Amino acid sequence: MKTLFLIRHAKSSWDTPNLDDADRPLNTRGNRDAPIMAQRMASNWPVPELIFCSRAKRARETADILKRFWWKEKEIKVEGELYDASASDVLNFITEAPDTVDSMAFVFHNPTITFLSNILTYLEIPNVPTCGIVSLKAEVNEWKEIEPGKCVLLDFDFPKREH
Repeated sequence: MKTLFLIRHAKSSWDTPNLDDADRPLNTRGNRDAPIMAQRMASNWPVPELIFCSRAKRARETADILKRFWWKEKEIKVEGELYDASASDVLNFITEAPDTVDSMAFVFHNPTITFLSNILTYLEIPNVPTCGIVSLKAEVNEWKEIEPGKCVLLDFDFPKREH
């Protein structure tokens, strides 16, 4: 079995209009929501074996907050291609992962995270909100076996979800 955690970065700031999109930091809400989600994940899910993150500042800041609570000992691998990747680009990236790894987390952006979640599960999640986390499993032995409809939704959590 393989497990994927598809994580949308927390809410980012638009306070500096001329700032390059990739350089936008988290805003107050993002800095509040990310620790809450990290604690929920840490209490419900095992630590992913590999963590990949977009190069965008807001994604890196989100991943760093998640690291403090959930994947404390793990290295975060910044992957530039996750910044503007399509769902098929990310799927190709997933299928090339080493089969010795059984779980991976990706911290990246919408609409790609919503599209990829829907493609992998054949569900119709309308939108993965900021700091939303989609947890998926696939009953496969090799990552290259993951394809559309091959995953099952384990959890879909986000800051405003009632608990």
